Amino acid sequence: MKGSRRDRYFTLMLVPEGRREVYRYLLPAWFFQVAVVMAILLIIALITAAGAVYYLHKRVAELRVIDQINATQAAQIMQLEEQARALQEKIHGIDELDARVRSLLGLGQGGGGRPSEASRGGRLRPREQEQTLNQVRSILNSVARDTPRQEVKLKELAREMEQHLAYLAALPSHWPVRGPISSPFGYRDSPFGRREEFHEGIDIAAAYGAEVQAAGNGRVVFAGWMPVYGRAIIIDHGYGLTSMYGHNSELLVKTGEQVVRGQPIARVGSSGRSTGPHLHFQVKLNDQLQDPLKYLTGGEVAGSAGEKE
Repeated sequence: MKGSRRDRYFTLMLVPEGRREVYRYLLPAWFFQVAVVMAILLIIALITAAGAVYYLHKRVAELRVIDQINATQAAQIMQLEEQARALQEKIHGIDELDARVRSLLGLGQGGGGRPSEASRGGRLRPREQEQTLNQVRSILNSVARDTPRQEVKLKELAREMEQHLAYLAALPSHWPVRGPISSPFGYRDSPFGRREEFHEGIDIAAAYGAEVQAAGNGRVVFAGWMPVYGRAIIIDHGYGLTSMYGHNSELLVKTGEQVVRGQPIARVGSSGRSTGPHLHFQVKLNDQLQDPLKYLTGGEVAGSAGEKE
């Protein structure tokens, strides 16, 4: 019994340095067993804690990378959305300008639709960012594909504007001389007898030597003497239109010259079959006589060129 009792206890002796006393402690065997178990548990706990710390550190690093990616994607989305919105606003403005110019010039409306509306703005959830980024890229690609069409459309509009402006500049609508209309277009009593005759243009009274100007852009196809109209000039304006200026005292241009609207081409006189200084002004469309007042600015309202200008 005594040997069995000793096996269940251990003696712990502590001897302080420089002293004779010896301290003895009697410790039961189960104490060491518990100490070993506690040490093992402590080691396991330390290993588990170290693993948890490593995992958390790794997870934090991953989350930081994800946050950085999300922030980069969010910035890209905002930038792309702004680019898409700006491009589409430009295209919308081009379409509006195209329609406005065509309306002002009386041209037909151009074809072609508009690209889809810009993607929605605002903040996005991280899981939506990649999808929205792809949508914005798709919109930008659509705008890029539509840009050549807009460029062609603008070039076509510019060409039509140039043609229309060229037509307006060629129209014989500028009053060639200042003065009242002394004889209108159409049938009238002849100034040389008591019979009715057809007057092929209008007579504009003006002082002898007054400046005669081209009614529109064109090319001089005749500059010389005509039996009835004396010193005369004929201008071909294109589009089937010609204008004639008769009874001049002096011609300032020659056949073959290009003239522009308002350019001096002659001086008022009374050459040919005439009763006094005036300008005989005549307009033809496809070789058919026209009333010049249909073309002159102001039409039949005013009675003098100065008022019609």
